[in-house]
Amino acid sequence: MAAKRRRTRRSFGAVRKLPSGRYQASYLDPAGQRRAAPSTFTAKVDADAWLSVQRAALETGSWRGRDDRITVGEYAQQWLPTHQVRERTRYHYGVQIDRWIVPTFGTTPMVDVTPAMVRKWLSIFPADKPAARANAYRVLAQLFRAAADDGIVAETPVRVRGAGQYERKREGHALTVAEVSALAGKAPEGRQLAILLAAYCALRPGEVLGLRRRDVDSRAHALNIRETASAVHAGSARIGPVKTSSSVRTVHYPAELHDQVLAQLRDHAIEGPMGHLFPSPRDPAQPLSYTGYLHMFHRAAKAAELHDVKPHDLRHTGATLAAATGATTRELMSRLGHTSPTVAMNYQHAVRERDRSIADALGAALSTESGSK
Repeated sequence: MAAKRRRTRRSFGAVRKLPSGRYQASYLDPAGQRRAAPSTFTAKVDADAWLSVQRAALETGSWRGRDDRITVGEYAQQWLPTHQVRERTRYHYGVQIDRWIVPTFGTTPMVDVTPAMVRKWLSIFPADKPAARANAYRVLAQLFRAAADDGIVAETPVRVRGAGQYERKREGHALTVAEVSALAGKAPEGRQLAILLAAYCALRPGEVLGLRRRDVDSRAHALNIRETASAVHAGSARIGPVKTSSSVRTVHYPAELHDQVLAQLRDHAIEGPMGHLFPSPRDPAQPLSYTGYLHMFHRAAKAAELHDVKPHDLRHTGATLAAATGATTRELMSRLGHTSPTVAMNYQHAVRERDRSIADALGAALSTESGSK
C-alpha cells in the first residue's frame, strides 16, 4: 500500500511529504499557476526555506518567474551583467564562463547539474592549469549560489572541498636595486618612471597606470593613490576606484626620483589636473593600458637579461626594501594598502631570513680567512 501523502497548510505555499520520504514545496505565482521547487528536499526545514525565498522575491518585486528548466548558459547570461563586481573582475568571469563552463554545462538545465557532474568536469582540466581549474570552479560556485538564492535550484551542486584553491608554483621575488635600474633603463623614456615607482613605492601595476597629474605632490615627494587602471580587454584600460578602502593612501617616493618625476610631468604627462601621468600613445585621454604596460615590461626585462621577472615582482621588491629599513608591520600595511598584517609580516620574515643568509655568508668568509692564517 502506497504511503499516505501529507500536505502541510500554511499562509504561503505548501509542503508535502512524498512516498520516498522527501519533501516537495510549491506555491501559486501571481498568475495563479502552481510552481513547484525544481527538486525535492531531504528535510522539511529546507523546503520551508525555499518557500521563504520565493515569498520574499514576490514581496520585494525581484521575482521574475523564471522557467525551472533554464540552462546554465542562459542563467549565466542573466547573472553576469548584474553581478556586483569590478569591471575587470566581470570580464575575467566572462572568460571563465565562455572557456570552461559553457562548453560543458551551457545547454544543461540548472536543476539537472549534480555534484558528480561537477567532479567529472573538474577532471577535464589539464594538470598544468591549477589556477584555471580553481578560478573556473569559483565562478561556477558563485553562479549556483545565486541560482539557489533565486530559487532556481534548491541547493548548489558545486561543493567539492578544496577545488577553489591551488598552490602557486611561483612566489613573487624581490629584485636588487641594480636590477631595477637595469630594467628601467631598457624601457622607453616615458615609461621608465612607471617601473621605478612600482618598485620603490610598492605599487600595484594598476595603481601606477592610474596616476594622474593631480596625484603627484612633488614638494612632499608623495603620490596620492586613489584610482587604478584595469584592463577589461586587450588594448584598453578603464579607470576606477582602487582595490579596497585601505588602498587609498599617500605613498612617499625617494627624493632621488625627484628629477625624474619632474621630467615626467614636464615631458610626458597630459596637461591638467586629471591628465594621466602615463598616457596611452593611442588615446591620451586614457592611461597606458595594462596590455601595453605588460608588453613594454617584458621587452625591457628581456633587453636587461632579467629572466622570469613579472610586473608584480616590482611591488614585492618595494615591500621587501621597505621591510629592510626596519618598518613596522603597521607601517608596511599602510604603505602597501593592506588591511591584514599577514602579508606585511611575511615581508619582514623574508628580510630576517635574508639577513641570516648574509650572516652565514660572512661567517663562511671569516672561517676561510682564519684558516688561511
